[in-house]
Amino acid sequence: MKITPNSGDDFEAFIELLAPVGHSIIAVGDYRVAGCLLKLRDQIDLIAPDRSKFADGTIGDKAHRSIKSDHNPHIRDGEIGVVTALDITHDPANGCNVCRIVEALRASEDPRIKYVIFNHQIFSSYAWEGIPPWELRSYAGSNSHEQHVHISCLGQKELYDSEESWHLGY
Repeated sequence: MKITPNSGDDFEAFIELLAPVGHSIIAVGDYRVAGCLLKLRDQIDLIAPDRSKFADGTIGDKAHRSIKSDHNPHIRDGEIGVVTALDITHDPANGCNVCRIVEALRASEDPRIKYVIFNHQIFSSYAWEGIPPWELRSYAGSNSHEQHVHISCLGQKELYDSEESWHLGY
């Protein structure tokens, strides 16, 4: 498992998962990240190998577990929970311009996408309060997602574990 350093997400959550049951780091297998999101992260890492990963993240921390969040492993694949959210740090100085990635994802209308949030805006693959799918709308959640983009994928296995390449506009 690859731990990413999103402040308050992966590492804290990983330690919290270990502590109550006494697992060693090697033995943890309670959750995994959706395969399509790992594919997306790998593609971004190829485009921008020196990008900052400061705000990258997958599994939610304790605060995330108290709310409905795709950072929680709420989808089940057998005995394993599946995390269906990925955060990628905005770092245009080192080749990771998430503004460009967000627009490419929106234009692609990729069937794996549930919704994407960045910089006070969100789009989803479904209509929301009269706004058609794939159109940007204002996002007023508690985290404005200015330092990173949040990508959530849909919960059907054939979508969340798809190995198809993403269209990123690069």
